[in-house]
Amino acid sequence: MSRRRRTCRTPWILVLVLAVALVAAALLLYRIYPEYQRLRSAEAAPGQDAVSPDQRPPSSPVVARLYFARIVDGKQRLVAISRELPSGLPPPEAALEELIRGDVPRECDRPLPRGTELREVRVLDGVAFADFSETLRSGFRGGSDNEGVMVYAIINTLAQLPGIEEVQVLVEGEKVNEIGGHLYMGDPLSFDDELVAPHP
Repeated sequence: MSRRRRTCRTPWILVLVLAVALVAAALLLYRIYPEYQRLRSAEAAPGQDAVSPDQRPPSSPVVARLYFARIVDGKQRLVAISRELPSGLPPPEAALEELIRGDVPRECDRPLPRGTELREVRVLDGVAFADFSETLRSGFRGGSDNEGVMVYAIINTLAQLPGIEEVQVLVEGEKVNEIGGHLYMGDPLSFDDELVAPHP
């Protein structure tokens, strides 16, 4: 009689051991699954660009040279102003936002047309693609000096940031060959100080 009771108890012990093993396995999966998901998401899919370090918000303040417009000897020129960029944005985006919305230095003007919006800045293999709203083109006032100052305010401001050698200006996500007919913009442009005047 005693032996039969021991024999009947054996399946229950096996069931208990199996249940404990299943609980332990579930707990283990619960701990390692998030790490598995993180590793999978870190693998860039074909054709996807990884975010470059230059596009991430910096951990410490960045000082950039911003190029504002100023009349010098009766001509429209650029003046370089050193300024600490606001935190929370990648340096290329923060620098252009300062040109569009930041404080304008004394005796200077904003180089981009009023109402211009920055849509996006991407940096790929040393080229910054700066995408603006249509106002960059429709708000242009005309004149070769005005066009050069407007375009090179963007180019020179970005080209002096780390990791950027050339700049391609886009309007509504598309390349534009020119804004006012005086300067070809169909290819990336590099820094040019021809229109830069010393700040008084």
